[in-house]
Amino acid sequence: MNPSPSEIESRVLSIVADALDQPAERVTLDASLVDDLGAESIDFLDIVFRLESDFGLKIPEEEIWQGSFDGVGDDPDALAERLAQLKVRRPGFRWDRVPDRPTRSDLPRLITVGTVVEYLEKRLSGGAASPE
Repeated sequence: MNPSPSEIESRVLSIVADALDQPAERVTLDASLVDDLGAESIDFLDIVFRLESDFGLKIPEEEIWQGSFDGVGDDPDALAERLAQLKVRRPGFRWDRVPDRPTRSDLPRLITVGTVVEYLEKRLSGGAASPE
């Protein structure tokens, strides 16, 4: 039986807090893994390993982090359009830290705990695997 959305959220919050050695109150759905929680490249690998172990699934490399920016490439207009859509869905995110015209190098800063939760909800429900 698949976990409920609230169970997925709870487990992800706990995994991220533990992996990044952060107090639980700092780990929220809108927390940027990079800007708010200090994640580095190695931390992303650790988080994926922990998620795979906890949820019993294999997560293809990079898939969890692609989100709504998969397939955008370096097209600044497509990137801006997807960013506008994301701003509507994530109003609690600190958008003031993101440049008005972000580049692909800014995208890791947009990965939130909510990104991970959405990805897992879709994967575990058998839906398409693209989060955000």
